[in-house]
Amino acid sequence: MNPHKVVCPCRKVTKGDIAQAVAQGARSYKEVKALTKAGSSCGKCKAKVKKLIKKLRSADLETGAS
Repeated sequence: MNPHKVVCPCRKVTKGDIAQAVAQGARSYKEVKALTKAGSSCGKCKAKVKKLIKKLRSADLETGAS
């Protein structure tokens, strides 16, 4: 995963920003949005953000992280 790839162009939120939010305990789109502002402008990236959260959370579960 390229942590520098922009997921939300309106707010310039990257995959790394979302990964950091998940690592800090964000478990839902709403929680990630509150921490990163991803999806808070036009909302076109909402599906991408949700997909990335799901991927990151499943990876955490596989590795035994919280």
